[in-house]
Amino acid sequence: MMDKIEVKAMKLSLISYKDDEAYYSYCPALELIGYGDNEQESQDSFNIVLEEYIRYTTENQTLIADLESLGWKKIGKKLKPPEIAESLQKNNEFNSIFNNYDFVKRSIPVHIPFV
Repeated sequence: MMDKIEVKAMKLSLISYKDDEAYYSYCPALELIGYGDNEQESQDSFNIVLEEYIRYTTENQTLIADLESLGWKKIGKKLKPPEIAESLQKNNEFNSIFNNYDFVKRSIPVHIPFV
């Protein structure tokens, strides 16, 4: 029998930028990216990627291990995403985006199920 799933609402940073003719929406805390022909398409694509990531890792019971491998830390019974500064040091993709592109950072609400 599967343990009770508790869904936690949290805010994560989403970085939006344009490279050549494509728009991207990137979440450094999850290392997930969406893209499209405009900013809205990239956000919609990101939402699909996020849903699939949560579905897959939840079904395979690998969500917590995956988040920890991405630098999330357990604080009591909660998991906390890595700070932006931490992500910049450890994540070459994010470091490249941060240093080479004009971007907009905003917080987005995310609901992550924890088992």
